[in-house]
Amino acid sequence: MQSSVYAGSFDPWTFGHQFVLDSALEVFECVHVVSAINPAKQSLLKPEVRARVIAHSIDPFIDWWSLDPPFRVGEKVIVTSQEGLVADYAKENNITHLVRGLRSTSDFEAEFNLYFSNQAINPQLQTWAIMCPHHLLHCSSTYVKTVVGKTHVKYVGAKFVAQSLMLNWVRVIGQIFDLIEVCSAHRFDVDSSNLNGRDLSECLQLLFSSLSFRILRISRSVMVKTSKYVDSFLKHHGSKLREEIRVHKNYPKNEIHTLWAILAYCLEEDAVFPHGIDSGVTYLLSLSKNLGRTSIKLFNEDDVMTAYENLKK
Repeated sequence: MQSSVYAGSFDPWTFGHQFVLDSALEVFECVHVVSAINPAKQSLLKPEVRARVIAHSIDPFIDWWSLDPPFRVGEKVIVTSQEGLVADYAKENNITHLVRGLRSTSDFEAEFNLYFSNQAINPQLQTWAIMCPHHLLHCSSTYVKTVVGKTHVKYVGAKFVAQSLMLNWVRVIGQIFDLIEVCSAHRFDVDSSNLNGRDLSECLQLLFSSLSFRILRISRSVMVKTSKYVDSFLKHHGSKLREEIRVHKNYPKNEIHTLWAILAYCLEEDAVFPHGIDSGVTYLLSLSKNLGRTSIKLFNEDDVMTAYENLKK
């Protein structure tokens, strides 16, 4: 089938939005994801920033902040931002199908009215509605804005990059957390006694919120150097990791140790450590004890310390 456009404010992009996109990709050859402006909403993030968050959420193995939209994400997704009307964007790109997600009857009423508004502008544009699954009914942008940064919340419903930007924190730390999570997808497959996907997500979320609460400021010099580390990591490992994880279902342990080491370096420069803790690696482990529903460590201290020493060479 032909292309479609999936447009919204996406402030921020949530796991609910990702479900709608994944469902649309099962039907359409290409989906244009358009970060649009909704005059009725006060947005936290600018449209171009939202476009980068969306591209990163789909594929975190590329540094989208070094590129300008529109973004070609894989073979079937185009992500961009739009200040004008979505109906006009569809007409300009010869798209006749608009994808929308529905969570409630109130959503249906709003989409029903929007359909006729779009018809007045572009009569060729038809709406395809995708129903939200029950486990994501609560996962709206409003929910994310309400719970982001709360140290006791185990499930926020948005990628860590989006959370970093919403908290006005360090974006690159969000990138590191997202990379660690996606690279750990098959950790439980390698060792069934290890953290499963849900345990890991909860632990990472609680650790991230704890760090953002404790370390309010990262100096610009450290942020720049950390960004260079992450940029270098993606250039050397990004494409390979994508294939290893998504195609071969591997668990890239050494690369994950490097990501933890980069994070430890970033924190070590600006954090005030409690008595008895002398490194960023030890600090991360001390904060991650007994997070979520398990006492299994997020990483092995010796392995990450080795990666950290290699990082500083």
